[in-house]
Amino acid sequence: MVRLAKSLTIPLQDFKTLVKFVSGTLGEMLRRSIRLQEAGYYTEEGTPSVSYKEILYRIFRRRKSPNGVQHDLVGDFTPDHQDISNYVDMLENEENIPQIHQPTTHHRGIQATDTWATETTTTRWRTTWKTLRKGGNNGRTSRKFSLRIICSFILFFLLAFGITNYIQLHSEIRELQQELHSLQHQVNMFLPQAHDIPNFALESQGARVLSDKSSDTYWPQENIGILWDRLFSWWCSFTTQRQVIQGHTSLHPGKCWSFSGEQGHLFVFLSHPIYVTHVTLGHIRASQSPSGIIASAPRKFSLHGMTTEDDEGTYLGTWVYDRDGVSFQTFKLADPDVGVFRYVKLQVENNWGNIDNTCVYSFRVHGKLPA
Repeated sequence: MVRLAKSLTIPLQDFKTLVKFVSGTLGEMLRRSIRLQEAGYYTEEGTPSVSYKEILYRIFRRRKSPNGVQHDLVGDFTPDHQDISNYVDMLENEENIPQIHQPTTHHRGIQATDTWATETTTTRWRTTWKTLRKGGNNGRTSRKFSLRIICSFILFFLLAFGITNYIQLHSEIRELQQELHSLQHQVNMFLPQAHDIPNFALESQGARVLSDKSSDTYWPQENIGILWDRLFSWWCSFTTQRQVIQGHTSLHPGKCWSFSGEQGHLFVFLSHPIYVTHVTLGHIRASQSPSGIIASAPRKFSLHGMTTEDDEGTYLGTWVYDRDGVSFQTFKLADPDVGVFRYVKLQVENNWGNIDNTCVYSFRVHGKLPA
């Protein structure tokens, strides 16, 4: 028996039961949260109004989101029913997840999951924006790279085209040069140059001009007296006629033999009796003339061969001097074996338009000695 007061006595067994009840009730009251009690979490009997079944979920420490970003997650946790419901609703409404915020739940697993879900959507938008910007930059870079490739291709094409044309043009020029050289060689064979074949109307070799049998030299001065006029005329004719057969390789304006009018002749004693094969007539070019024209140049002329001074002469041919050609023009006889001649006469029929006088700068006779 246990005596609790003067007038209260209970059995020992009942006292033990009472003590156990009070201890349990106080323990439950101490374990209860004041905040939950104020929120009406417990019933009048003191039992919780919400019950749930614990379910164990495992979340790995590293998990990749769809955009490839890794997130560090907390290990095992045991959420309550309310947290699981909120988590499921959050996943179903993932498009409406707000910006990152600090969750109010005290469960570490739910906090990590809520933060991961929020970061997934936010990171997705950020990644999308960065991707768009990166794509724009890549687009501009690609356009620049494509433009450089196109420009390089165009430059390479132009360079290759230019090199090809240069090689082709160089080849054509070489072919033309070879053809021209061949033509010159053929012309030289059929029409030798005046400097490369013997000249038998050369004063230094023994030839001379017979002035008394040639045309008078053109004298533009007024008469200063019969004696003096004849003296100067003879001296001028003798000097200028000799220039024609002196074999000058270069011709200069004014250094020529000039006779009056368009027709005249020059009688030459050759250095050797020969078969005449070619004849050369020389005059300055139009570009050398101060007036730019050579109207006094011989045009049509002929050649006669004689064995003696008094011989009537043998006609050897007629030719035309080209005023637009070279200075020394050589002409070939049609029949060089017509005879052996010691004298020749150059007969000028007309000139290129000068009615006052005609000028002869050089006269050469080519041929071969008789066997």
